[in-house]
Amino acid sequence: MHDDLYTEKAILARIADGDERAFAQFFKAISPGIANVVRKVVKQEDAAHEVLQEFFIKLWLHRDKLPAVDQLNAYLKRMALNECFTWLNRQALLQQRLADIRNAGQTSVNETEAELSYRETQRIIANAVSALPTQRRQIYEMSRQEGLNATEIANILRLSPSYVRNTISAALQFIREQLKQAGKL
Repeated sequence: MHDDLYTEKAILARIADGDERAFAQFFKAISPGIANVVRKVVKQEDAAHEVLQEFFIKLWLHRDKLPAVDQLNAYLKRMALNECFTWLNRQALLQQRLADIRNAGQTSVNETEAELSYRETQRIIANAVSALPTQRRQIYEMSRQEGLNATEIANILRLSPSYVRNTISAALQFIREQLKQAGKL
């Protein structure tokens, strides 16, 4: 695919226009290489799957930029690395928060504050999820609570996997916005 610039540009233009079939073809072609890059950085299979999912969701959401990309391989690799670094940063923050909670656990006041903060965060997330439109909430819950991937959800609900990925991304974005507004992010 990458050898024929004309074909590549044509597929990118189709993807930019929202052609899911072209995106699926593109996904199949680039997925192995991107997966290798992600695995080398993240080094955990479950995490690599999560990072890849976010990568392809962002790629689809920003598909309108694809036809203008001159160095496609470099662009895709940079995008994948950015997703890896985002994931690694989240993990580092989570570990730091856990360490802070453990350290704060030496006094009951700090333990109570941490528990209240955790409960408040959980409440905000629960409220955000319940505020999602019905289908978006269903897809989000199938993904996060039942552990199903986009393809499995798509098969169950008879939707396209890319629609499911976009829906999960939109749900996560909404939840992040709610947490940000509450001062939790």
